[in-house]
Amino acid sequence: MTASIYKRCVTDDDLAKVSLFILENRRDMHPSYSATDTIAMLYSFIKYGQLIQVVDHNAQRIIAASAYYLGTPECDYEDKHIAFIEMAIADRAYRGSRLFIKGLRFLVSEIISDNPDVQEVRFAALAENVYLCKLYAKFADRSHEEDSILGKQMKFGVKINNLRAFLDKFVKV
Repeated sequence: MTASIYKRCVTDDDLAKVSLFILENRRDMHPSYSATDTIAMLYSFIKYGQLIQVVDHNAQRIIAASAYYLGTPECDYEDKHIAFIEMAIADRAYRGSRLFIKGLRFLVSEIISDNPDVQEVRFAALAENVYLCKLYAKFADRSHEEDSILGKQMKFGVKINNLRAFLDKFVKV
């Protein structure tokens, strides 16, 4: 596998490229996710959150994207001690690799570096997505369940330092 570059979306070009990637892969988030839903989600990420892109170093194309908010939507982003990672998506050809762990490590490092007051990281997964719920349960505690427009959503949470320690186990010495 080729080396990947993990970086924050800063420029308009970054935002355009990652937006196109997310639009093209929106059905991987949920089969009923429409272009309109995706555009609304992207607007929210750009306005209130932060988008992260993963670029294949050789092909110079986006292979993954994620997004997080500082604070949670239900508290109007006022609870700045929480980072809410709402979305992560990868090109199918790169799934099953170490991309998820490396990407999450990068994301946690960015959050800690830019927002030292963050104490907790939260995740959400549709209850019907058994794979994602099991994955999040490996490093975060299930906190509660909520209704969403796509169905029941499971919420997970973990102290940021505990998550960093868990992810550091995967670093090669």
